[in-house]
Amino acid sequence: MSTVYVSESDLKALALAKLTSAGLDETTAKQVTDVLVHADITGVHSHGVMRVEHYCTRLKAGGLNKKAHFSIAQISPSAAVFDSDDGMGHSALIGATEHAIKLAKETGLGFVSVKNTSHCGALSYFAEMATSQGMIAIVMTQTDTCVAPHGGAERFLGTNPIAFGFPAANGSPMIVDMATSATAFGKILHAKETGKPIGEGLALDKAGHITTDPHKIENLLPFGAHKGSGIALAIDALTGVLAGANFSNHIVKMYGDYEKMRKLASLVMVIDPNKFGNALFAETITQMLTELRAVKPVPGVEKVLAPNDPQMNYKALCQQKGIPVPDGIYQYLTGN
Repeated sequence: MSTVYVSESDLKALALAKLTSAGLDETTAKQVTDVLVHADITGVHSHGVMRVEHYCTRLKAGGLNKKAHFSIAQISPSAAVFDSDDGMGHSALIGATEHAIKLAKETGLGFVSVKNTSHCGALSYFAEMATSQGMIAIVMTQTDTCVAPHGGAERFLGTNPIAFGFPAANGSPMIVDMATSATAFGKILHAKETGKPIGEGLALDKAGHITTDPHKIENLLPFGAHKGSGIALAIDALTGVLAGANFSNHIVKMYGDYEKMRKLASLVMVIDPNKFGNALFAETITQMLTELRAVKPVPGVEKVLAPNDPQMNYKALCQQKGIPVPDGIYQYLTGN
């Protein structure tokens, strides 16, 4: 399948036009677009503009609130509940992260539980919101189920991603953003779009056998066997169960039931290291990353990379030659 290379500004303009035509106001559509293109330009295409068509479908069907009114209930000096009113998850997480940063500046910790929300895109975007202000971030969200628990042949877990962000002096922050599945479900969609197989040990077919064919996948596997399975369950507890929302197979599916509000839950935690008396936190993180990159690599590996290095390298390439967009997605965005 052919690929079109599009500049960051042009890709944002295309996505923005589609989202506003589906009924979003300009501000909300711009927020969603920024999160999506951030994913594409850092190589996380599974969470990029390929999702625009889905959001437009759900908006038109009534499964997203185009006129959502966000509200915040402050339950302690450092903790709050953010109600997304069934609006766009990207905008909700931006608002929740802004509030968590505000609380962290005041008390050292901002803990914001998000309820009545929807798919929010790449969590690294929100982690970087915090690191850009010298803050530490932990962000997580639940998803509908597509992962078999360790030892199981049926789905029970979501991909339930989690991201950590740490500010670094004189360079890019340390961002660890990962699904708790062996691969993100969006990468399966991207594999289908590009016609490529996936790696070994990532997914099961309907009979419970491992498959590399994205068209035969019934369920994903957790990363790290029982470890990823346990972490995914813990994230569902810290998001959905804590917020009084749904969990596991009770969550409304992303693809299907487009007229239903999904009622997802997320969690944003922000920490101000200065409040802990550590004015040199970012400098020490830089030292840590420098020493990590200096570790002797194994044969066949050129250099040990720090978290976020591959993403920043990919971003630099995209800024030179454009962001690669599969032709089918480009045709949808341009209306051709």
